[in-house]
Amino acid sequence: MIRVIITQVILFLLPFILYAAYLFLTRKINKRAWIDAPRYWLVLAGVVFCLVGFIVMSLVNNNSLNGTYVPAHFDGDKVVPGQIMSE
Repeated sequence: MIRVIITQVILFLLPFILYAAYLFLTRKINKRAWIDAPRYWLVLAGVVFCLVGFIVMSLVNNNSLNGTYVPAHFDGDKVVPGQIMSE
């Protein structure tokens, strides 16, 4: 769960990081540049990145929604992670 939260925070902050890199590379870093920053568009881009991130993560995750959940358990000396067993 923490991986999902960290991924989404990074995706949301990515437009701000790219804008800061742009300001740094064009040598326009000053207080006025951040006051006049296109905050609305940066927030909107961050939200779009988060939504795309959620969609990609749900498509990459191969867990089936139909089936029975088997919680994590020990099999001898190995831990078998929880999984959904298809019926």
